[in-house]
Amino acid sequence: MSVVVAGFCVLNAVVDDGKPPEEVARYAGAGDCLENRGTHADPVMFTIACSDTKADYKVMFSATLQGKCPPEFDEYTERGGRQGDTTLCLTRVHH
Repeated sequence: MSVVVAGFCVLNAVVDDGKPPEEVARYAGAGDCLENRGTHADPVMFTIACSDTKADYKVMFSATLQGKCPPEFDEYTERGGRQGDTTLCLTRVHH
C-alpha cells in the first residue's frame, strides 16, 4: 500500500508543476497569444502568455461565424468540438 501511495505522490508532483493547464487554441480570444507546436502545414496551437518567447501568433479576432479571415491576417481553424469549428484571425508575434 505504501508503494502505491508513494508512486501516486511522485506522479502528482510531476503532473502538478505549478503552471496553469494547457489550453487549446479553440478557447483563445482576442488579445491571447498562441504557440504552434506542430508545423506550418499542420499546426497544433496552444494558448500561452504573450510575453513568452515561444508565442508565435496573437489572436486579433474570431471569424468563426464568417468562417474566413480577411487576407491581411493569418487564419487558423480548429475542426470539430461541441460547438463546431473555430476560426481565428492571427498576426505574427515579433520578439
